[in-house]
Amino acid sequence: MKRFFYRLFGLWIAVALTGGGALTVSAQGGATTIGRGGIRHLAASPDGKYIAVASTIGIWLYSAADVTKQPRFLSGHSEEVQQVAFSSDGAKLASASLDRTVGVWNVETGERLQTFGGARSGFCAVAFSPDNKLVAAATLDQDTIRLWEAESGRVAGILQGHRGQINALSFKADGKQLASGSSDQRVRIWDVEKGAELRALEDAKAQVNAVAYSPDGALLAVGSSNGNVLLYETESYRILQTLQMQRANIGSLAFSPDGKTLAVGASAKIFLWDVASGKNLASFDAHRGPIISLAFSADGRQIISGAADNAIRVFDANTTREIAQTRAEHARDLLHTTFSLDGRLAAYAASGDPFVRLVSLADGSVQLIDNVSTASALAFNNTASLLAAASAEGVLIYDTKTLRAEESLRLDEQLGAVSALAFNSDSKLLGVGHARGAIVIYNVASGRVVRKLSGHTQAVRSLSFSADDKMLYSTSADGTLRLWSLE
Repeated sequence: MKRFFYRLFGLWIAVALTGGGALTVSAQGGATTIGRGGIRHLAASPDGKYIAVASTIGIWLYSAADVTKQPRFLSGHSEEVQQVAFSSDGAKLASASLDRTVGVWNVETGERLQTFGGARSGFCAVAFSPDNKLVAAATLDQDTIRLWEAESGRVAGILQGHRGQINALSFKADGKQLASGSSDQRVRIWDVEKGAELRALEDAKAQVNAVAYSPDGALLAVGSSNGNVLLYETESYRILQTLQMQRANIGSLAFSPDGKTLAVGASAKIFLWDVASGKNLASFDAHRGPIISLAFSADGRQIISGAADNAIRVFDANTTREIAQTRAEHARDLLHTTFSLDGRLAAYAASGDPFVRLVSLADGSVQLIDNVSTASALAFNNTASLLAAASAEGVLIYDTKTLRAEESLRLDEQLGAVSALAFNSDSKLLGVGHARGAIVIYNVASGRVVRKLSGHTQAVRSLSFSADDKMLYSTSADGTLRLWSLE
């Protein structure tokens, strides 16, 4: 019994699941975050070093030189991070979160320098002023913009006027004006020093999702849900160009560092426009879901995009050729997790993902096991040399060193999907619990059925052999725990 409860509750391993599909493992005083949450926004640092990604579980800092490398995690927000913005020197990062705070971070050390508040339901957009003295953030529920002094943390102003959620903020190059785009179909231009509205632009005629000033401040681009991008000159805010994206929803805008090219994320495509002529230079399919955020690299040679398919992709800005992309580790919903008894390894599966991820708890490194389809249950043997993974095709048993499938078990489809797995002490037997309540014990080497156990009326949730292998314990969605004699 003692061993059963050790397995069931994991006496020295603590597990916490967040709404964004991340797993935080605390073991022997250390901590590792597994999974990266859903992408909400990204920004490229002006110094060319980093790509910051706002996610459902926090902030990830990728190396701009290679986004496939393991990113650094900035923890501190307790709910989704909606947007991030770098200071002009790349030394600081501002973040807007649904936890009702705005954070300012030291990029190199990860230290949280400031915490700003004042929103009842969180913040949804954020921007650094060009001189790095101010941070602006839009509240989710109050339709206001709050300004703070970045160094002192003092409130510098509150801007009110929108009648809908504010989706985007952008400072003009001189820092004197701030543009805000809202679901009320308006863009408002604010005098930052006076804290007053200068004018309202009502030409979008649709929800405004993105606003961006050109690097020299001479132009303002406004993207809306009707597929149009309006280009304004910023002396009188007269429309110079209307760029049409075939009525695709505009999710993001980014000017190249030289201001000559505008990148537009429209649904799952990226459009590149020549700013001076309004000519479409290129358009290409970039993602498998709507593009959420775009940025140019500091040298203007690359375009970085993040989308609802939870991938980050990097494209050559001249040829539109894909240069790199992240693995699909920005988690969908986390489905199944298991830990080795010796505390060395964890394994987990996510919805819609054919890979099982094998994680070293010592350093957080991840190895991918191609399981063909999404795993419905996982289990280590006692020595963690084997990992069993169930799917619609059956149960595959992997060697955790080589990651190769050593054995394969074919199952009775009439019993329903596999919902629980457990090895016996010498790894010769594998217990398989099914969604319809049946339990089947297999000989691992031969794949033959050793015993069938019936009694549960709903899905089997967990299985565990006793230390002497004479008993099997099971729990079920029918609310019962059963003890089965195997003698």
